[in-house]
Amino acid sequence: MAEGSFVECAFLIPIVRDANLADGEPHTFESWEWLSDRLWEGFHGGTVAPGFYEGFYRDPDTGERVADKSRKYVVAINEDKVPQLKRLLAELCGVFCQKCVYINIAGRVEFIEADSTAQGDS
Repeated sequence: MAEGSFVECAFLIPIVRDANLADGEPHTFESWEWLSDRLWEGFHGGTVAPGFYEGFYRDPDTGERVADKSRKYVVAINEDKVPQLKRLLAELCGVFCQKCVYINIAGRVEFIEADSTAQGDS
């Protein structure tokens, strides 16, 4: 069994690329595999919640209301690994063509923005 104090981190990934940054099309299988591989390599596990999470938000660039459908991921990590997870999500923004990613870290919400060195959808 793992030792230490853990914090639960949950984040949402829209199932399509951002229509203002890219084409609004669904992510490739390779992108989802990339995320699974990174979660395994960095944190040795994770959970994909069943079904989709439907929501809406105000686009920071256009001011328009955007409806989306997302997958929810949950990882339990040592608190000292939270910065590593945030770096992964910043990179993920580029891989999944998102402006930012919503993350809930033990009840505290943040929006992680894209890493300028990240690539587009695989």
